[in-house]
Formats: sequence, C-alpha cells, structure tokens
Amino acid sequence: MRKFYSSLSDFVLSKKVKLFCDGSLLVAASYLMLKKIFDFSMSGWLLNNVLHQTGVNVYLAVTGVILVSAVVIKFLSLIVEIFPPSKHSVVEPEEISDCLSVMNKEILGHIKKCGVGQADVTKLNEQHAFEVNMRVITEALAEHVRKSIELIKVKRKDLFISVYRYENEKLLYQLHYDHKRDLVKSEVIDINDNQYSNYESVKCFKEGKSTSYVYKSKEYAKGASKRYKTIRHYLGCKLETNGHAVGFLNIEFHNNSVFKDEEEMQDFMEEHIYAFKLLYEYQYLKHEFFEKFTNFNENWKVAS
Repeated sequence: MRKFYSSLSDFVLSKKVKLFCDGSLLVAASYLMLKKIFDFSMSGWLLNNVLHQTGVNVYLAVTGVILVSAVVIKFLSLIVEIFPPSKHSVVEPEEISDCLSVMNKEILGHIKKCGVGQADVTKLNEQHAFEVNMRVITEALAEHVRKSIELIKVKRKDLFISVYRYENEKLLYQLHYDHKRDLVKSEVIDINDNQYSNYESVKCFKEGKSTSYVYKSKEYAKGASKRYKTIRHYLGCKLETNGHAVGFLNIEFHNNSVFKDEEEMQDFMEEHIYAFKLLYEYQYLKHEFFEKFTNFNENWKVAS
C-alpha cells in the first residue's frame, strides 16, 4: 500500500501531469467566464458551423472525461502534498547489535589480557582494533541505511559514506564506503584553506554547527571528485568526545531522490544515523583512552 501511495504521489506531482491538470482547469474556468459574459456555447457553435450532432456528442464526452480527470488528479495532488509519502521506515537495528557484539568481544579480550600474569599496560592499545572496528561500523551503517529506504532500491553505488578524523584544524581521511571503489580525492581538508570553504564539513566547523543537510544537489559543493554529477542528497555530522570534535561523518545519496524535504532528512539522521554516530564516537574515545596507557609513565603517577 505504501509503495502504491508513493508511486501515486510521483505520478500526480510530475511536471507533465500537473501541466495537463492545471491547463485543463484553466481552460475550463476561462470558458465558463466567456459563456457567462457573452452567452457563448462551444457545443452550439460547433453544431452550427463544423460538426453534426454525433461529432458534438463525441466532443462533449471527450471534454467531460478530460475535465473529470483533471479534477480528480488535482484533488489527489492536494492530498499527497498535505500528506506526503515517506520513503524510509524504521527497521530492526540488527547491524547495531552486530557492532555491539564485536565490541563486547573485544572488551572480553582486554579482560583476558589483563588476567594473564603481569599485563604490560603500555601494550593494551595493541588489543584495540580501531581501524577494523571503524570499518565494521561503516559497513553496518551502509547496510542499515539501504534497508531503511524501502520504497527505492538503494544499490551499493548509490550510497557513499566517508569518515574523517579531526586534528589540528584539519580533516584527515580515514575510510569510506564502498571501500572497493576509489571515490575519495580530498584526503586532507584544511579548515582554514579557502579552497575548501564551500565543503559542508568545513561549514559545520566554521559556523559552529553539529550537522549539515543538502537537499538539492545543485547546492552541494563541487569538489575534486566527480561524484557531484550523480549526487541527490547529503547528510553530515561532527563526531565528538568530551565536547571536542574528533571527526566528521559524510553520507551521500546518488542517482535517486530519497527524501521529500530537508525536514525528512533531519528525521532520518535522528532515527537512523545517530546510533551509529555514537558507535563511531565510542571508538575514538576508546582509542584516546588506550593511547594514554601507551605513554603510561608520562601520563600517570602511581603511588608507591
């Protein structure tokens, strides 16, 4: 039913159908005004000057069908504009559960490491598979997003996700989805470099925002990559720990329009992306935590 409603919405709101509908109603309204003012009848004129009665009957039937169709389509367009269909839905967070399972197993490995003889705390960082975990989260996020867009089949090539870490006023490329495709050109983005000033991630930092949305592709910055030729929507958000930015998450939808407006994009971010945002931030926080142990003698004082 939802798929039918979405297809109906696309049909009645298409430019050609709207032109037919509005044009027909405009002609009908103009004719009624002329008939009222000048007592003019098109069917009477045709009967007296062009057609026989049979032809006039056909004319009346055709115009009647066109007028009724235009009225029905106009009514349906009003309904779908007031109650637009949603192209995404809430799905079971199986991917999040899988990520948490991987992380719990890693924590169990830390515990076992500490429980075997005398553990060298400076080497605990080696137990944290940071890059592997980040890739697991990214793959899980991509799969979750694709499953959430139920009315449009989002292929792997239709979705692009990239993660950058933030260090010293620069965004440094970390990883992307689909990792098998070479899609990243800007591996270092200097926040203070004017050539990147139109990048959504840079705007977030410059304007002190946490999220960024681009509904219309023509408003998206045309960077070094050729991806902008097929992009339809963009969502981005800062990754933060302890109130400080540690990275940035970019999500691009290509080839197909998925959202009806920016408000729906914001809802999608809150309902589907934020949980994975927390998983990313957990990895950065844990990475920072273990790095403290790497320089244990410098960062910690142990009472004798």
